[in-house]
Amino acid sequence: MPTVEHSALTTGELHEPKGADTATSGEIYVADGLGSGSWVGRSDTFTVLIHDISSSGDTYIPIPYAGTVTKVQTVLGGAIAGSDVVFTVYNSAAASMGTLTITQSGSAAGDVDTLAPSSNNTLTASDWIKVNCDGGATSHVDTVLVICVDGS
Repeated sequence: MPTVEHSALTTGELHEPKGADTATSGEIYVADGLGSGSWVGRSDTFTVLIHDISSSGDTYIPIPYAGTVTKVQTVLGGAIAGSDVVFTVYNSAAASMGTLTITQSGSAAGDVDTLAPSSNNTLTASDWIKVNCDGGATSHVDTVLVICVDGS
């Protein structure tokens, strides 16, 4: 019997990846580096640069698919002066997921702060998140904000 290369298979001879018949809708296959893998829920990160956290205001971030916000992190671009800076994260129904505080005392470039929301953190497809900055700092410092979403 002749050997047939995968690259030569026609449409009718192709097959779904192993386990596709039991995977949940929206899951993706992730290789484990050992010749196998598993089906896992989709996850993404959304990164936003917030200019000048000494200015209060809202930042809106679009989320293109349904999921659960599992983590929100900030990293400072430099030390801040004045007061602590508080970010409040809201879903599109204006319900708070919680707050994240950047402490002014001892702050420095590279400081990371984290919020792990446990309520009001479920999103629908084409939803958005609002992040409010209270503008507590008196120095102009940029901050990078990262939102982690596990797809459903």
